[in-house]
Amino acid sequence: MNLDKAGVVVVGGGIVGVTTAYFLATKGHDVVLLEQRELGHGASGRNLGFLHMQNRHGDYAVELTRAGRALYDDFADILGPTFEYRSNGAMTFFYTDDQRRVYKEFVEARIADGFKAELLDDQAAHEAAPILPPDVIGATFSPEDGQIRTPKFVRALAQECRRLGVRIHENTPVLGPLRRGSKVVGVRTVGGDVSADKVVWATGIWSTMLEAEGISVPIKAHRLGAVMLAPVEEKLDKILNGPLAAKQYAHIRNLPSYRDEYFTSPSEDQTHALEHMECVAKTENGNLFIGCPMDYPDQLDDRMPAAGLKLAIDSLLRTFPNYRALGIESAWAGLVPATADSLPIVDEVEELPGLVLATGHVYGNLAGPITGRLVAELISGEQTSLSLDELSLYRPSLAAPVDGVIRY
Repeated sequence: MNLDKAGVVVVGGGIVGVTTAYFLATKGHDVVLLEQRELGHGASGRNLGFLHMQNRHGDYAVELTRAGRALYDDFADILGPTFEYRSNGAMTFFYTDDQRRVYKEFVEARIADGFKAELLDDQAAHEAAPILPPDVIGATFSPEDGQIRTPKFVRALAQECRRLGVRIHENTPVLGPLRRGSKVVGVRTVGGDVSADKVVWATGIWSTMLEAEGISVPIKAHRLGAVMLAPVEEKLDKILNGPLAAKQYAHIRNLPSYRDEYFTSPSEDQTHALEHMECVAKTENGNLFIGCPMDYPDQLDDRMPAAGLKLAIDSLLRTFPNYRALGIESAWAGLVPATADSLPIVDEVEELPGLVLATGHVYGNLAGPITGRLVAELISGEQTSLSLDELSLYRPSLAAPVDGVIRY
């Protein structure tokens, strides 16, 4: 049974898949997009929407994310005020002189790398974010960071895709690629076959299903949780990060003053690889977002673990004890695909001509949209905006095992 036919079929209805479909359609391709559940069901619908420039490091990663970040101004013009796009920056607050010393070095290093960054004292930090508790003694500020509501962005851009002629099939799980000899000529779905000249596989951690086709995709899942609470009155128009996330990033761990013990909470469970990337933000409606407990499920399970939820709530009550009675509206977790070098995979699969991978996005809100543009340029036979060598499926840096706790 045939479901559809297209020039290009995109598998995956998250931020990577939808932006890929959009850029392909703007170049005149006939596109079908397939999603196993509803659009943005996976990691794109299960994150806090941060556009974190300040924690990107390495020449290519910075170039990639700057290119992705720049696209949101264009999308805001196209889509209007549909996805809560804000460019008010981000702060990382701290409590101790040891942490302040590390973050002073962090700000100096970021400025040397060409970023805009400031170290705020106690008074300036509380003026910038009145919601901060009184025991915070300072913060960094990165004006280049921003925020979106990722599921709203995915749905708004999907509507634009439909306007451009993209046919979108939700609740249509893909069973595998269609092959004619070694060449991929479409995909098999529960609703029938979709034939195509090219197939783009943009399914995040679910790209590991290609192992059944003999294609090894070297990614590992880590699970990031988030909790949405009732609206609060206190002003917060920026992203807030706590100090615990510092140990996650190589460019902070490598600073002269850095010590793990400065950025580790007794509430974290190192034995079971449960850590907390402490962050707080508000939606346009005033709801308080908190996150992100992080662990590594043995299976592709995107439910919030009880220990992760406790870690997030304990952190909230320790930092903001005045919110003890604040109602919880929802809690969820997203499975994020990690690679050994923290760069995504964007490449044509040599073993299966006709198949293009677009997966492995740890920071998909930034790298996802530029991936969509790069894939559209690749399939159109154009010179790509950025080199794809660093994103190759066959690059040596992917060979390192992604084991244990993941660091970026």
